Amino acid sequence: MSRFLLCLILSFPALHAQTAGDWIHSRGNEAMTGLSATELRFPLELAWQHQMMTKPKGQAEMLVSSAVVRAGKVYAGCKDGQFRCLDLATGEKKWEAIAKGAFDGAAAFAGELIVAGCQDGFVYAWNAETGKEAWKYETDAEIHAAANVWTDPKTQAQKVLIGSYDYKVYCLDAKTGKQDWAAETGYYINGGSAVGEGMVVFGGCDSVLHVHDVTSGKEVRQIEVGSYIGNNVAIADGVIYVSHYGNRVGAYSMADGAKVWEYGEREFEFYAAPTIWEKSVFCGGRDKRFHAIDRSTGVKLWEYRCRDRIDSSAVVCAGKVAVFGSDDGYLYAVDVKDGKEVWQYEVGAPVKTSPAIAGDYVIVGADDGVIYAFKSAPLKKP
Repeated sequence: MSRFLLCLILSFPALHAQTAGDWIHSRGNEAMTGLSATELRFPLELAWQHQMMTKPKGQAEMLVSSAVVRAGKVYAGCKDGQFRCLDLATGEKKWEAIAKGAFDGAAAFAGELIVAGCQDGFVYAWNAETGKEAWKYETDAEIHAAANVWTDPKTQAQKVLIGSYDYKVYCLDAKTGKQDWAAETGYYINGGSAVGEGMVVFGGCDSVLHVHDVTSGKEVRQIEVGSYIGNNVAIADGVIYVSHYGNRVGAYSMADGAKVWEYGEREFEFYAAPTIWEKSVFCGGRDKRFHAIDRSTGVKLWEYRCRDRIDSSAVVCAGKVAVFGSDDGYLYAVDVKDGKEVWQYEVGAPVKTSPAIAGDYVIVGADDGVIYAFKSAPLKKP
């Protein structure tokens, strides 16, 4: 078994181990590195599309959250307050829940539950099979951040980690929704909270990386990055990788907060979260380019040009291709070694979501209010 596959297996809770047909974390794992063990077969073909919402008068975009997948079902929310469970093979709606605010951030699985934050200020937990509400927890402001679920290796207890516009990141008991701890920051939290090496790390509009003990919530350190952090960070081998509105992607030591390197050549923001694969870091930018960066030095390896900005956080599949969307309305796959295009598909609306890779399926939401599911090409006969 390869080191990569072993790392993926160990990063998921034993209670519901991820299979090849699942995507139980919106960024692939608790550390939010954006990796999938699935090898895709190109060209991908459109399998189905599901209209989550229709455009209300005067609304410019119809955002759909990044999806998660388990046991043949796709879960995602959208801007009009609907959260839906869909059949992975057909796109047929299985159940839906309605809230009084948008679902911007991706959901996460916690045992038999699916958990998501909403702009109405609540964190909701539903039975993933039936859609019946199990609990909800009220924060003091809107929630835009993705949920992450951490499993305590000692007790196997699962905890929900999620940030709010009340300047706090919450740790909630996954079974009951009761608060374990809350960490206060200096401003809004937009991105998910990454977990690695006993720490939870998150950034926000206060331009600071916050490092806390994931069990107790106790602050370990703060790391100034100099500008707004709009998405989740990624953790790998004791290093925190972050993109931000100061037009840079940076790497920082988790042990002492020291800057390892900083990358950025143009005066365009980075919103998409970084993806970490072996010796490379990948990140789309608002300069219309998808960047490959040397993980040790921060030096540019290559870049791929799109027609518009890239806010979609990429997923690297089987160490071969990076899959991401762009505001130009296309979904792309490029070779991670040299950045050469492998495949593209014109969706026709901006794709800001991070792809979900579930078995033969690639699922993305677009700003036309639609979830698109693509399927790998059939296996070639011997």
